Amino acid sequence: MKIKLFTRFSQATALMLLIAVCTGNAFAIENKSRVVSPYWQSDSTSYTFIAVTHPSLSGMASQIGVTVNAIQKDQAAFGTATSFTLSAGTTKRVFIVRTQQSAINPTSISTAAFISGTTNFEHGHVRFDPVASNPEQRTGTGGTGGIDGWRDVTMLSYWGAVVIETNTTGFAMEFIGDMHDSEALAVNADNAGVSGVGP
Repeated sequence: MKIKLFTRFSQATALMLLIAVCTGNAFAIENKSRVVSPYWQSDSTSYTFIAVTHPSLSGMASQIGVTVNAIQKDQAAFGTATSFTLSAGTTKRVFIVRTQQSAINPTSISTAAFISGTTNFEHGHVRFDPVASNPEQRTGTGGTGGIDGWRDVTMLSYWGAVVIETNTTGFAMEFIGDMHDSEALAVNADNAGVSGVGP
């Protein structure tokens, strides 16, 4: 009986370890320092539009650098990543498009950032990384220069859509880790705890 119990315990422990190792890759990007959107797409009839805004809130550095990567389903990069710096109160537009897109391109919209790739149907996730090597450290000296604050990409506001060109429709994108990130409240309205948290 003890040997059977020990064997089952060992097998259960090994299974839990295997699950932890296998799912570790799915959560390799943490939302405390990066922002992720789980879906984008581009092909001959669609493109992805994203707007990133610096809301100029207290505690934010006046300039925050962002690197945007469109990662395909097979984990390969879709085109070349783009980097830019957002100043307080500004918005940067980002387009993920096929090559030789006739209407949405750097010539027609010179103020936007572009990630261009193949004309074939591709999809995957978008990752927003900080340009700053230590975004969790406050910059500046607190003087009047306006640079004091965190260069944290999670403090920026993101919104976007996958656009279907033929009828100018599409659907909204979700962003995980930005200032609007949805999360469960610790306590519901009836004071019932959520996931073991709360009273």
